[in-house]
Amino acid sequence: MKNKYISLFLIILALLIVAVIAIEYVNSKPKKAKQNPFEYNVDEFKQVDPKLISHAEKRQIKVKLNGKAGITTFDGKIYLAANNTVSVISPEGKLLSSFSASDDTRAIAVSATNIAIAEKNQVSVFDHAGNFGYSTAIVSDSSVFTSLAFWDGDIVVADAGKRRIYIFEKEKLIAEIEGISGIENLHGFIIPSARFDLAVNDENELWVVNPGMHALQQYTRRGALAGSWDKASLTIEGFSGCCNPAQICTLSEGRIVTSEKSMPRIKIYSRNGELLSVVAPPNVFGKNVEALEVAAIGETIVALDTEQQLIRIFEKKTDILNE
Repeated sequence: MKNKYISLFLIILALLIVAVIAIEYVNSKPKKAKQNPFEYNVDEFKQVDPKLISHAEKRQIKVKLNGKAGITTFDGKIYLAANNTVSVISPEGKLLSSFSASDDTRAIAVSATNIAIAEKNQVSVFDHAGNFGYSTAIVSDSSVFTSLAFWDGDIVVADAGKRRIYIFEKEKLIAEIEGISGIENLHGFIIPSARFDLAVNDENELWVVNPGMHALQQYTRRGALAGSWDKASLTIEGFSGCCNPAQICTLSEGRIVTSEKSMPRIKIYSRNGELLSVVAPPNVFGKNVEALEVAAIGETIVALDTEQQLIRIFEKKTDILNE
């Protein structure tokens, strides 16, 4: 009789053990697992107050991109350098003209007389008819040109590989900017990835992104720091991640348009770093979108979305309402 009770007890104990194991197995499945309290979640920072959003997407222009590409605007037209071709496109999406160019295009800049194409380590210059003019000297095999602009007739170039800004007078390199300027706490350009952008505004000022410092910096032709502001923050007022902003362009009155990677969003700042508005919050873009290269036609923002293969046109809300 005693052995019978012992056997019954062991059977019940075994059943309890099996039940505990089964419960643990079910609860350990991914969909049942408890949230990690230490998980890094930025979803709350993707939300943007609608009152801050100044623009709305007006249209999309489908483009075909087989590799690196660059975009800019001039005289009310969009210039796209991609797939061995420079294409001139109206804001409505009509192809106006095109010509063959390098298959290693990284960026494009346009002046009244010339079109400059940044390749990996040199710049090629054409006239508006597509006739080749000249190429700049190759600075270094380790150079990675990422942005360029015309500045007083010369060409200013950002080199992410060498962490330098170069100024070319036609083929000749005439100046370098290291981003140090003799200032105690300024340690040069910090470039964690191949994101290094610059722009020349309508007041003829050169503004350069120092992405590792989440900073915008203005430089003179002699390489002196003339102005600077930075905003490292996950909030909408600042820039997050390793290296932001990734892309910029300029508007009138010294305003700067910024485009970010990782948490893609496009914003407008004053020349002193005050957030003025948001052009496009993160939720308008895809999950894997790269930082969108940006340009402007008046108050309209033109953005190149390489993930969706689109040129996206964002117009001020008041402009849309007044049509």
